Amino acid sequence: MALVGVCGGTGVPYSRTVGVMIWTVTNLKPGTAKTTSAVWLAHAVHEAGRRTLLIDADPGGAHSKYGAEAFDGLGSAGRWDDRARFPFDLISNPSRDLHKILPRVAADYEVTVIDSPPIEDHQGIAVSALRVADVAVIPVAPTTAEVDRMAPVLAVLADIEPLRAGPLTVCVLLNRTVANASSTGDAAGELTKRGHRVLPTRIPRLELYAQSHGAPVVAEDTAYAAAAAEILALADASGATR
Repeated sequence: MALVGVCGGTGVPYSRTVGVMIWTVTNLKPGTAKTTSAVWLAHAVHEAGRRTLLIDADPGGAHSKYGAEAFDGLGSAGRWDDRARFPFDLISNPSRDLHKILPRVAADYEVTVIDSPPIEDHQGIAVSALRVADVAVIPVAPTTAEVDRMAPVLAVLADIEPLRAGPLTVCVLLNRTVANASSTGDAAGELTKRGHRVLPTRIPRLELYAQSHGAPVVAEDTAYAAAAAEILALADASGATR
């Protein structure tokens, strides 16, 4: 069964399969664990049995982020084959036209995860990703600076709302948290007070995540697997699954 809609509010019709979700992992500045979160969440939903696509939309350099060896076997179509490191497809496409391209591409997958560039560095690409996404996942460390940076992120979300075909589900993923530190609870409380939806799962500050770029990833039984399950449930509850 297919769903016919409007591509990013442009008036261009497209068809998407019911049950398809697009997530974009986004934030204002670099260094907020966007790539780490996108990769681990993609692995988590793949391991949960969902047909998964990861979009590298950050012009920052996929070889340095994912590891050059991860691109062995990358075909001319920009997709993985059986020799590639990741067990799901990856397309590198840092484009301002993601909202035009992805509805058709994502229709072949159950979950598409976009590794979005920092909004302040590549606003056109980041906004395009937000226009097409069903869910925006915002990784935030429990610091005053990162919590305060949520205000300009929300301003961008408000600006793109008229350009979208439907409402965007937004959630905050607290990451780089320290066990038993009061900063985590304080940040969660402050973000909630400001009206943000904060996922219950916290991603701890671990070398497992910090040093994982270009390395094999197994998300099972990690905090990212729990977070992915929460996002899937949230998307279903809010009607973000199309």
